[in-house]
Amino acid sequence: MISTPWGDLPAIPVYLVVAFLGASFGSLANVLIYRLPAEVSLLRPPSRCPQCEKPISWYDNIPVLSWLILGGKCRSCKASIALQYPLIEASSGVLACVAVWKWGVGYSGMAHGLLLIGLLALVIIDLRHWLLPFAITIPLTAIGLLGAAFFDLRPLGSALIGAGVGFGVFLLLLVVGKWVFKKEAMGGGDVVFGAMAGSFLGWLQTLLMIFVASGLGTLLALILLTLRKDVAGRSVPFGPFLAVALVICLIWGQSFIDWYFHTLGL
Repeated sequence: MISTPWGDLPAIPVYLVVAFLGASFGSLANVLIYRLPAEVSLLRPPSRCPQCEKPISWYDNIPVLSWLILGGKCRSCKASIALQYPLIEASSGVLACVAVWKWGVGYSGMAHGLLLIGLLALVIIDLRHWLLPFAITIPLTAIGLLGAAFFDLRPLGSALIGAGVGFGVFLLLLVVGKWVFKKEAMGGGDVVFGAMAGSFLGWLQTLLMIFVASGLGTLLALILLTLRKDVAGRSVPFGPFLAVALVICLIWGQSFIDWYFHTLGL
């Protein structure tokens, strides 16, 4: 059984519904991944085959299931449909279930599920285009702040200060990096990402997230330099490290901070 606002319900049916809803948001994530970097409308034109451009019927647009039924091909022209579509949908369904398992059935579970799915889209977009779109980070920031204001996501003051600290630290890094390196060392997307993370984490865990992300980036750079000498001078987007660090802090951040202050006797 699993506790819900409607009482205790059998866990398996609840998770099946959550997985389907998560996969449905995964379909939206696929749209964001393809259309945001191209700067085209998210609504027009409706979903269609990229080869024959025939609109996709609703029954051919059921997350994961339609791809399996069609054998990964367009019903009209038989062109292959990228494996990314069902993978993102299935991954989003799993992430939604993880969020409900960790944060329960309610606003907190929904908000964290959307955050995890949004992070998945952000990582893919940033790896491909070096871009953290405001169209994802701003709505997620609003979800975090609304959850603090009207639900039990976290204290409102903590969310507001966290968003401000995340925004301010990344803005400072952007300005200082541009002054030191004479070029853009960080983009505006990172700044809003900081605000988004802070609205969910609070200020202490946001600082921890930055530290963890920097450590992960440094570790990867050292590994790559050890394995391949020709990677020197190349750069990778910071967004994926931030996303992984954010998830780590969501799950273990507060426990680490409590342990740290306890060790210091504070």
